[in-house]
Amino acid sequence: MTTVLSFILLFLVSGTSLAQSFTIENVNVVDVKVGAIRKGLNVVIENNRITSISRTKKETKSQVVDGSGKYLIPGLWDMHTHNWTAEQFFPLLIANGVTGIRDMFGDMTNIRRWREEIKVGKIVGPVMYASGPILDGPKPVWPGSIAVNSPDQVHRIIDSMKNEVHVDFIKVYSLLPRDVYFKIAEEARLQHLSFQGHKPDNVTTLEAAMAGQGSQEHLMGFVEESSDSSSKIQELSRALAEKGQRNSKDRMKLILRTFNEGKLKTLADEFAKSGTWICPTLVVNRNLGLLKDTTLTNDKRLHYMMPQMKARWNPVNDFRFKSLTEEHFELSRKQFDLQLKVVNQLQKSGVRLLAGTDFPNPYCFPGFSLHDELQLLVEAGLSSLQALQTATINPALFLNITTEAGSVEEGKVANLVLLEDDPLADIRNTKRIHAVISNGRYLDRQELDSMLHKLWSNN
Repeated sequence: MTTVLSFILLFLVSGTSLAQSFTIENVNVVDVKVGAIRKGLNVVIENNRITSISRTKKETKSQVVDGSGKYLIPGLWDMHTHNWTAEQFFPLLIANGVTGIRDMFGDMTNIRRWREEIKVGKIVGPVMYASGPILDGPKPVWPGSIAVNSPDQVHRIIDSMKNEVHVDFIKVYSLLPRDVYFKIAEEARLQHLSFQGHKPDNVTTLEAAMAGQGSQEHLMGFVEESSDSSSKIQELSRALAEKGQRNSKDRMKLILRTFNEGKLKTLADEFAKSGTWICPTLVVNRNLGLLKDTTLTNDKRLHYMMPQMKARWNPVNDFRFKSLTEEHFELSRKQFDLQLKVVNQLQKSGVRLLAGTDFPNPYCFPGFSLHDELQLLVEAGLSSLQALQTATINPALFLNITTEAGSVEEGKVANLVLLEDDPLADIRNTKRIHAVISNGRYLDRQELDSMLHKLWSNN
């Protein structure tokens, strides 16, 4: 993990070719650690660093930005993404104040190229923390995954991922056999690599946490394991997985009628002791029940998406959804209501949460949907501060980069968002973006709108 951390820190501090020197005067700084508003401060940014935060105006020849009535927050992180294209996705991310992402399945060659282009100022884009290819079972869900058939293969695969592919972490996936999964956990630990991702179907949430999995995605297992018939549900899940199926009305009905909030509390309390993080990705979970709903199909943000992506989002073109009935979607919506209860209990139990969207799954818009995710977290019961923390200080803690990111403090890299109103009063204010500072470069509202308009016109 030390090598990966060093690379992330190097990336955070090295891209200064487009950075500027300026002062944001008389701004309200949002302290995301404690939820305080520090009013009337002058924030000096030189190259790509915050060099001073004080109430004293300093004589400077650099640009002055009037921050009166504005609120300065750390740049936002989307901690579950699949970034296929810099040209289409980076402008949407940056225009929405998303200055950091965790890429959960991608081409490391592209990632390295994009990092270099950002570093030299050829493009503007986020800090990226990336897994490269997924490790899945003998018959992977997705093309491009690495199929792992037996524990004997694991040492060689992890060696290659670390030393040849140069991944930042290992992503595990749903169809990994138990013995292979636990061998990956052992080998990753020996190789000082974090492993993160899906809880495999044949492993419980607590087993994965105890094995040292750094994060678990999508709330997998929590609703099922909070059932009074969890053993039967696990049996059904294994049978479906063997057939290559994941959606069963009978399974979903059993979950809904046997869900036990008391059992959920016990599970969440026990899970909290492990230190494993959860990335709920509520926005994608919600969307799966609304794929034919006009609130999604008529969303104006579709204008920013390329035609092939819009076609891909039609459920008839997706092998996961094309055979689903309206009853499936209705059951999915009811299950999502339980997932909101899960998030509420996880927060109460002290489980640490990360904001992520899983874009570009259907109607998960790069950048925009991170704000949707924050609103859904508040809907689940988090305060506006707690929701904001899942996209700022929590990712920095998870990545072990708090000396460089996660809060507005002297010495940190200048990835920041200047808001029109207080996000602690209403989380929806994270969408009211006045300007974005991306690695020290000030992008005003006009420039952000220009980035968005170009995509709107081209798609």
